[in-house]
Amino acid sequence: MKKPKILLLGAGYGCLSFLKELKKDIFKAAQFTLINNNTYHYHTIVLHEVGAGAKNKSTQYDLKNILPKEVELIIDEVTEIKQNCVITKNKSFDYDYLIIGLGFQSDSFGIKGIEQYSLSITSFLSAQNISNHIQNKLKFYLENKDNNELKFIVCGGGFTGIEFSASLAQELHKEAKKLNIDTSLIEISCIEAMPHILPMFDENMSKMAVQRLQNLGIKVWENSKILECQKDGVIIQNEDKEKKITAHTIIWSAGVKGNSVIENSNYFESKRSKIEIDAFLHPIQELPNKNKIFILGDCGALQDPNTKRFFPPTAQLATQEGKYLAKNINVSLLGNQPKNPFVFKSGDSICSLGKGYGLGTVNGRNISGFKAYILKRIIENLWNIKISGLSSIFKKD
Repeated sequence: MKKPKILLLGAGYGCLSFLKELKKDIFKAAQFTLINNNTYHYHTIVLHEVGAGAKNKSTQYDLKNILPKEVELIIDEVTEIKQNCVITKNKSFDYDYLIIGLGFQSDSFGIKGIEQYSLSITSFLSAQNISNHIQNKLKFYLENKDNNELKFIVCGGGFTGIEFSASLAQELHKEAKKLNIDTSLIEISCIEAMPHILPMFDENMSKMAVQRLQNLGIKVWENSKILECQKDGVIIQNEDKEKKITAHTIIWSAGVKGNSVIENSNYFESKRSKIEIDAFLHPIQELPNKNKIFILGDCGALQDPNTKRFFPPTAQLATQEGKYLAKNINVSLLGNQPKNPFVFKSGDSICSLGKGYGLGTVNGRNISGFKAYILKRIIENLWNIKISGLSSIFKKD
């Protein structure tokens, strides 16, 4: 009997969680192929440290070393998804079951100049490019003494923006001292449209985060809407007044959407490159093969049954979806629908604010300081161990 073809798109948290949770006998029951646009998996939640220059290749894992040997790896770029067929730059692949975990892209929300003048942390390569860009700005300052080379704007006060700002402040001061640059000339501005940064936490925690950032020399602009991004800065609206903040480096971390492949695939109905999915991770859209298509992570929009709002795209959500699918794929291969729907269980949420400090919620309680930072590192290492074993803890840049 011919084995069904299970085609996985993307090597992010969702697809890897799925593969790592599968029982060995499942690999005998189907043919597994994974298509990814590069040879490695990267730890997305620490990309802010790559961008700031605090980490590099220790966040990267060779797929050949971490994938189950039964999985065929194809290095190619997916361009479009059709019924029973996936188109890549080099060929096409048919499938019986499709698992989409293609990740995210930056969302400019149509704000003028964002796509033209800002940089975004959307991949390992983009984070490396930002790190190189920042190093070049320090060199340019030594050549032309233009203080704007030492000014940096981070747009967005969510996890990525705050973690990047804090790490950037520490790394910039370290590098400036090496180059004999006056650290008092460094200016980092973090801009958030909401009344408080880190709006997922309570107001007290937000105030603690602001204090930490200010201690690191970062200017925090809350309740400040970005109106336009320009080559040499951004225009914001703060307290009903327009103001321009100047800088030669602008990092955009104020929004993401699903992978562009989704919006380029007419087979799906989508919004912001996301496919709305049901509690079994299938598209809610009526499709001939919908029960054989699963969406994991950033490309799926899953509604919280309690709040009726869509869950925010997080690594936690993607890994739990992958684990759920691994548990139920055998039922699907038999042509049946799993009895139990996917239920997201929100775990601990911790934000790092540079080396040695973090804050967040653990078991429903607020936590801050060094112990929060250590717990954040433990959580990160649990994923590393899952995909690559204990040796990953000692991985070097």
